[in-house]
Order: sequence, then C-alpha cells, then structure tokens
Amino acid sequence: MKKTLIRILTGVFLIGLLVLCLHLGDIVFLLIFGGAYLITIKEMDVLIKAMGKEIVITPAYIFAGFFGIVYYLTSYNLSVVCAFALLMVAATMIGQVLLMGEDYSAAAYCLLPFVYPILSECALVAIYFALPPWMAKTACCAAILCPSAGDMCAYFGGIALGKTPLAPRISPKKTVEGAVFSLVGSTLMGVALYYVQALWAKGGNLGMGFFPLLSLGFICGIAGQFGDLFASCLKRSADLKDFSETLPGHGGILDRLDSVLLCAPVVLAFCILALS
Repeated sequence: MKKTLIRILTGVFLIGLLVLCLHLGDIVFLLIFGGAYLITIKEMDVLIKAMGKEIVITPAYIFAGFFGIVYYLTSYNLSVVCAFALLMVAATMIGQVLLMGEDYSAAAYCLLPFVYPILSECALVAIYFALPPWMAKTACCAAILCPSAGDMCAYFGGIALGKTPLAPRISPKKTVEGAVFSLVGSTLMGVALYYVQALWAKGGNLGMGFFPLLSLGFICGIAGQFGDLFASCLKRSADLKDFSETLPGHGGILDRLDSVLLCAPVVLAFCILALS
C-alpha cells in the first residue's frame, strides 16, 4: 500500500512538472527535459557497464546536456541540432576505435545511447517545437500522457484481474488483462485530450480532431506496451530490475519514459503525415 501511494505521489509530481513545462515552454521545457535526458544517459551507461561492456559515452553526455541550449540559441534550428548530433556520433566512433581494448564487441554498443534513448527524446522535443502551435502541445501531451495513462491502467488492472501472462520470458508480471486495460486507458486519454486541448488552443483553429486523437490514443496504447517490453529486454540482458532509483516507486527516468520513448517518434510521424 505504501509503495502504491509513493508511486501515485511521484506520478502526480511528474504530471505537475509536465504542466509547468508545457505552460512556460521555450527554455524551461528544454532545461527540464534536458536534465532528464542527461540522467537517462547515465542510466544507459550503468546498464551497458552491467553488461560487461566499456564504451566511449562522453559525447552522448555532451549532446544530452547541451542540445537544448544549442537548439534555443539557434532559434530552434533542427538542422544545427542534427549537425551537433552527427559530430557527437563521429566523436564516439573515433574514440571507441582509439580506446578499444580487447573486447571488440563493445563497438556494437557505443552508438546505442544515441539510438535509445537520445533519438526518441529528440522526437519529443521536435513535437513541441517543430509542429504548428495549435498541434504541438496536444501532440506532446499525447506522446507522454497516453502511454502513462496506459501504464497506470495496466498496473491497477493487472493487480485486480491479471491472470494470463503476456510475455513471461521478458516481464513475468505483465498480463494480457493488464495489456487490455492499458490499451483502454491510453485510448481514453486520447479522447480526453480532445476536450482538454481547449485550455491552450487559441484563434480559429481549435486543435486536433476527435478521431485523430482517438486513433493516436489507441496507437500509443500499442506502441507504449512494446516500448515497455523493449526496456524490459534491455534490463534483463544486464540483469537489472530498474534502470536506477531516481524516481521513488517508479525506478529510473528510463523506467518512467520507456513507453514514451516509442510513442514519441510514432506521434511525430502521425502528426507529420496528418499535416501532409
């Protein structure tokens, strides 16, 4: 009971932080999310070391720590951020070659932090800053809140009714019943966002339509669960229960964002296709 209460209180705090980021936007959004992204690189560093691999990860730290500032100072120029990312990828590959020990298989892991989580994290930033203002906040909420609602419903639904294992080799506690609750919760959050977006929608455009948000909620309900299972695969490969203990009741930042990391690029692609 105490663990559940701590989990709920941490979730409420995170939602409040999200509201603050969406309301203030700009540099506040970039600084808060940039700080969270920096922690995720630390968590990936610990994970990869737990696998017994030594990699060059300093460029990933540099990118996670400074990409928000670079983005802001260049007036939200994605091209400059992409160039910055490519330079850090090149630096990682060069450093890995120069510092390579006898374990040549470590080279296969040195670019992992740039793919997971950095690429997906950048997609979340692109949703907020690169999409039209009338769509950006709603899409950002969908990428974060839909899978989060799915996680919450899966947790309580699984406790109440869960009996059938979903993927016992990957995550023994996940159940089919919990997955169904997750899908329903994520879809309902998409529907809720249709009405909630009136709080920030301005001008003649009232925001995203009902069926696009219903569809987006449903899609996030599926993608979020695969994102969660993928993170479980990574933790199992390193024999870790959680990525860290940063968030009471939730584990690490990556434990909280695991479903979001797959939903963010999916939401971005959905919105780009919708606009085209």
